[in-house]
Amino acid sequence: MQIGYRIIRPSDIGTQAVNFAQISLWRKADWGVTDGERGVLEAISTARRCREKGIRTVFHPLEYPMTGRHADGTVDMIRQLATVSDLGIIIHDEGGEGGRLSGVEAVQYGVNVRSLSRICPVSIENSYDSGDITWFWERYVLPMPDAVSITLDIGHLELAGIDSVGFVKAMPENLISRLQFVHMHHHDGDGPHAVKDHRPLVPGCREIEALKLLLKRKKDLRVIVELDAADQGMKDSIELLRRLDQ
Repeated sequence: MQIGYRIIRPSDIGTQAVNFAQISLWRKADWGVTDGERGVLEAISTARRCREKGIRTVFHPLEYPMTGRHADGTVDMIRQLATVSDLGIIIHDEGGEGGRLSGVEAVQYGVNVRSLSRICPVSIENSYDSGDITWFWERYVLPMPDAVSITLDIGHLELAGIDSVGFVKAMPENLISRLQFVHMHHHDGDGPHAVKDHRPLVPGCREIEALKLLLKRKKDLRVIVELDAADQGMKDSIELLRRLDQ
């Protein structure tokens, strides 16, 4: 297991004693971080500064859809990120009309994933509908080139009311083999889902128990603590994860 942390602003660079990080960026953000085109330029600059410090990076663009009218802009933006990407891009699953992707959008998502996988690794995370994520991965990861992988967000499972321990136990081996990243944060049932509502990990929480089981099935995972690097909870959560290796 390699432990990484999330960077959402340049001042987060090097704040944690780990050797890889996820750079998160938003198409639109109204809570004090740089977004849009300026956010993309800042993310690229951040990746270059991380590389100078020996920190490998993966990008995680949020609210950048791969389908619909914004899809072409998303693909163009990811092509910019790919020029400085070490570990690739993590994108979200998507739905259509409140359910599964279908029709033109389903084809569009697959075409865009395959196209981007030719220029950098792409990993697909459960976010839109964790209850349907096995179907989504079977459609948009397994038939794709090896450059397309899975990111499992354990906190999102809990948010969706899914027992993350049971989910990991039942996860098919062909999906485990494509798993590369794991997002870790604690869902305590208080408040709506948002980046600011990700909670620090606590000893014995179900998210940690699920990760322990997952590591028995696959050891070479990159585990990202998805918290605000400026919070003490980030450092404490990293320490909890480090104890799993002892």
